[in-house]
Amino acid sequence: MTQSTQVDWPRLIDGVLLAKLVDYASRNRGDVDTAFLTGSYTRGSWNPVRPNVNVYFITVPGRAATVRVALGRVLADTRRELRAEGVDLAIDCHPYTISQRDPEWIERPLLTLTTKVFAGENESERFHVSPTIGLGWFATHKVLVGRADVLSMFGRPPTRDQSWLYGAHQALSHYRNILDHLPWALDSEEAPARLREESCRYAEEALRDGVHIGLTDDELAAGRNIEILHDWAQVGRAFYRDRYGDEGVVACDIVDQLKARVADAHCDPEDAEQACLDALRVWNVVWEGYRALAIRMGAGPELLRVTAWL
Repeated sequence: MTQSTQVDWPRLIDGVLLAKLVDYASRNRGDVDTAFLTGSYTRGSWNPVRPNVNVYFITVPGRAATVRVALGRVLADTRRELRAEGVDLAIDCHPYTISQRDPEWIERPLLTLTTKVFAGENESERFHVSPTIGLGWFATHKVLVGRADVLSMFGRPPTRDQSWLYGAHQALSHYRNILDHLPWALDSEEAPARLREESCRYAEEALRDGVHIGLTDDELAAGRNIEILHDWAQVGRAFYRDRYGDEGVVACDIVDQLKARVADAHCDPEDAEQACLDALRVWNVVWEGYRALAIRMGAGPELLRVTAWL
């Protein structure tokens, strides 16, 4: 078991990770328009065992590629400084975030960063972000550098139309393809804990998407998905029981159990393989809900099947 709960995470997150990202954005305003923090760390509900921080960058038009390359250097420097404190840093690059770790650091406490660079020239098109994403950012965000109103376009709940349906389909297809390949990408004998943790990650991704899929049109338009996701401990299980039945409750329980063991280094190969199977069970619950919704919306056959990416 890693000693993550003994780490002074706020000091390392604020004083190292965020400090370096803010310093970079502040010194390069000719490239960076805005940097903002969102997610569980902003809300104060972050996981003390495996914290994840979400920082996104919006560039000056035409400067996205420059910022992406420069951030590579900033993040490498950040990782070196965190490792001097005994903590590893992994950047959330789908797929297989956890399995990208250096084997020599696999037993150490881990901080993960979810980040993306959005091209400023795409602002009028919501930076090409799926319509299923954005309201949660707006609901709890903090501008680190730049324009205070830059996220205003995300402040309106999405409309459930064909574009929204396509976004939901694309996400679930992505998760399914990753889960299908996990047992081949991660050896259950050599890396069982990582196989279990990656399985947990994509089970949770599917479960979260199952919230906005399970809502009525009026509930989605009112932004109730954010209310549920931000108060998950109190209402999540009841919501899934109401919208997905007994299998929905099983899906919630599976994710809870997997998350409870996410930083436990001990894992038998059989446990890891079962975690992968359990994650697929969670995904199937959400997929069935999605597919029923898609049929009601008159979707074509391409949105009623999983896109097989090779």
